Amino acid sequence: IKAGKEEGSISIASFKKVIEENPGSVMLVDVRDAATFKQGSFKTAVNIPIDDLEKKLDSLPKDKTIIFFCNSGGMAGEAYDLVNMLGSGFKIYYVEAEISFNKDGSYTIKPLSA
Repeated sequence: IKAGKEEGSISIASFKKVIEENPGSVMLVDVRDAATFKQGSFKTAVNIPIDDLEKKLDSLPKDKTIIFFCNSGGMAGEAYDLVNMLGSGFKIYYVEAEISFNKDGSYTIKPLSA
């Protein structure tokens, strides 16, 4: 896993490679609300809305890399900061990018606009 520009972020190229080649090697956590999650997400992702994350900290694995994501990186970055502050022993990253999901499971990902 290659780090991105921001502290705690994963590079888009590295993220795409993990998703396509070995999605089971990481835990993908979609931090958007449940209704948005149902509209489309990565097939292997679990939904833990940002507001529930603190309560569910104990359910996160310490033996697997965790990658938080949302649509724009904002909530994913908050999730990274929260787990970094409250938890220890986690290997965590977040995706700082714009991600759009389609009903068929496909997605587009692009760097954030300046």
